[in-house]
Amino acid sequence: MKRKLKIVFVLIGCALAGIIIFQAYWTVNAYRVNKEKFDNNINTAMQSAMDDCKKDYFDSIRRVLVRRLSPPETTIKIDTLHDKDTANAVIYIHLSNKYTSINPPFNSTIPRYNFYRKNINHQATVAEVLTEMSFYVPQLMNDFTAVLGMYDIEGHLTQLTEFNRKHPDAPIDTAIKFNRSIPNSIYELPPNFREADSVKFHKYFNDELQKMHINSGFILIVSTKRLPPLKLNAHYSETGEFSYKYHGFTLFHIVGPEFFVHAAFRNPQYAILKSLMLTMALSGFLILFTAYCFYYIIHTINAQKKLADLKDDFINNMTHELKTPIATITVAIEGLQKFNALNDAEKTQRYLETSRNELARLNDLVTKVLDIAAFENKESELANEKINVCDLVIDVIKSEKSKTVKTVEISFENKAGAVFIYGDKVHFRNVLANLIDNAIKYTNGPANIAITCYKNGGNLMISVKDNGIGIPPAHLALVFDKFHRVPTGNIHSVKGTGLGLSYVKYIVEAHGGSIGVSSEINKGSEFIVSVPLSDG
Repeated sequence: MKRKLKIVFVLIGCALAGIIIFQAYWTVNAYRVNKEKFDNNINTAMQSAMDDCKKDYFDSIRRVLVRRLSPPETTIKIDTLHDKDTANAVIYIHLSNKYTSINPPFNSTIPRYNFYRKNINHQATVAEVLTEMSFYVPQLMNDFTAVLGMYDIEGHLTQLTEFNRKHPDAPIDTAIKFNRSIPNSIYELPPNFREADSVKFHKYFNDELQKMHINSGFILIVSTKRLPPLKLNAHYSETGEFSYKYHGFTLFHIVGPEFFVHAAFRNPQYAILKSLMLTMALSGFLILFTAYCFYYIIHTINAQKKLADLKDDFINNMTHELKTPIATITVAIEGLQKFNALNDAEKTQRYLETSRNELARLNDLVTKVLDIAAFENKESELANEKINVCDLVIDVIKSEKSKTVKTVEISFENKAGAVFIYGDKVHFRNVLANLIDNAIKYTNGPANIAITCYKNGGNLMISVKDNGIGIPPAHLALVFDKFHRVPTGNIHSVKGTGLGLSYVKYIVEAHGGSIGVSSEINKGSEFIVSVPLSDG
């Protein structure tokens, strides 16, 4: 049996270890998959943030163009070269103020103009329609940029001439670069555009991360040149590098510097683990639940093994307890038959008395086993009556003294006075008899037993204290279990069934009471029974 139990324990241990290893492997792989998903998501978020920044840029262009092309700054007149040929309409842009003589024509058809006007959700002005067209017709945007740029440098010709004189070899776009420094110019770059763009990148990127439920600190890196990936450790994450040329209110991003933007996450594992929290919690719960199930199985097997061992002990002890009175009665009957004891009245009486006592002992043993079984199956009912506890204790003391051959001293102190309880007199008497009988049996020398009755609130307390061998601390909590007997090593002088104290506990609890025990090795034990008083 022990070998089989060891095999079961090893198999259960291997199964539990396998589950833990599998869950750990699954968790590691789930972390890797979520790490890859995290890396993809932050790149997607950065791309979306860039798109949002570009949208802001084009929205700013739209607002600036509409304002610059609207009266009173600019007057736009749409005319056709041939009155009847509307398919060849020519759009003339007439600037107010000093540059009204500049009339750069732009050829387009009326249907195309009407097409872009219909794409605007409200009643659009001419400036709004032309602005919308300029986003899809690059030549129109170039014309607007050139005309408005020339208008912007009006009043700054002296500075531009001086600039060109000092830089004769300057490239062709020198005028455009020069115009960046002109306040409110169409080419102007704000002096703090780098900081402004960084703040905008950060805001939009953070917003996109929040939409994806990613809560992880990051560092936004904006550089004017490409940087190699950092990749500090296995947990580190960073987005790809994105190019950005859309700054301030400039109409063409080619006139602004190119920025390279990426975001670095030094500790993304916290956000990744947070996304796995529910799964990991369920996985942990599964492991703990499985471990508990295995523990419960092992505990049940051990309890069954212990119960089997106790039953084996019970059968051995019960066999001895049954054989002893049977053998004694058999010897007495043989004495009457073979040794002519029937002619000796005194000897006959002694043999019959011995047989009667052994039969009574046998009857008590069988009754005790049957009572335990009946109470466990709830088939036995108490025949309750009013019991004078003091009289009952005195009667039990006389009976137990008469049954033993040991030197026994039993003292009884009644501190409660005349007390009564409602209960089954026969069963409650058996409770007291069992406690006193155990006190006598488990005392090596002369037994000295002290019985005390006293009140505690509405309960009657009955203390049975002896000077016996005592109960080891490890067995104190088990002495009331069925079949349990405290081991006595190689000493076999005291026999029993292991049912006495179990029966006592059943009866006391059936009377609405409780029983407790305290003990010291080689000094004795004390059992205290508490039952409700009939008069409260």
